Amino acid sequence: MYKLMEWTAKISLMNIMWILLTLAGFILFGFFPATVALLMVCRDLTQNNNKVVWSSFLTYFVENFIKANGYGYFVTTLNVCFISLAIHSLNNWSMVIRVPVLVIAVLTFIVSLYVLPVFSYFKGTFINHLKLSVFIALGHPVVSFVLFSLFVLNFSVIFYSNILIVFPALFLFFMVSVSAYLTMIVLKPVFNKFSYSKDKSIFPVKKVSGSNG
Repeated sequence: MYKLMEWTAKISLMNIMWILLTLAGFILFGFFPATVALLMVCRDLTQNNNKVVWSSFLTYFVENFIKANGYGYFVTTLNVCFISLAIHSLNNWSMVIRVPVLVIAVLTFIVSLYVLPVFSYFKGTFINHLKLSVFIALGHPVVSFVLFSLFVLNFSVIFYSNILIVFPALFLFFMVSVSAYLTMIVLKPVFNKFSYSKDKSIFPVKKVSGSNG
């Protein structure tokens, strides 16, 4: 019971800090660094690393502020471009062109779901993080489906249901942090394969231990 209460308290604190730091960055500049910090703290929890949550969260936020925004806005721009292209293709192009564009748009979105978690778990260059994200997304379809389902669930709860209106505390204390924690739990076995792989020639990345600076 004590362990459960301790875990619940940490999850709640993480969620509140994500909201506060997102707002501190005026949302536009706070969302991605706060999300990366949240994923890194969740990574620490899955590794039984008993760091102080609030101080770790703040450290990760500050250390990765610029990179997180760079990564985040790159994948956002890429998705906006391909999704816009896919929507345009529905009524303007032939089926021969439309299908590949739609497939590329979907695959780009799925790969983008991995970029921030990969950045949160591994040290490496942007290109190596991107290559690893593509490899995992395409090589582990079941994991990709689970991640996509988590995104759809969160999107539906926020934009297409009254759950948060009826239970606003759900968003304030749990929704984002629980989703991030589940994401890292799902990805941990896959990430560990690369953490302990002896062949670093294709994906020269190192597991993060402590901070990603």
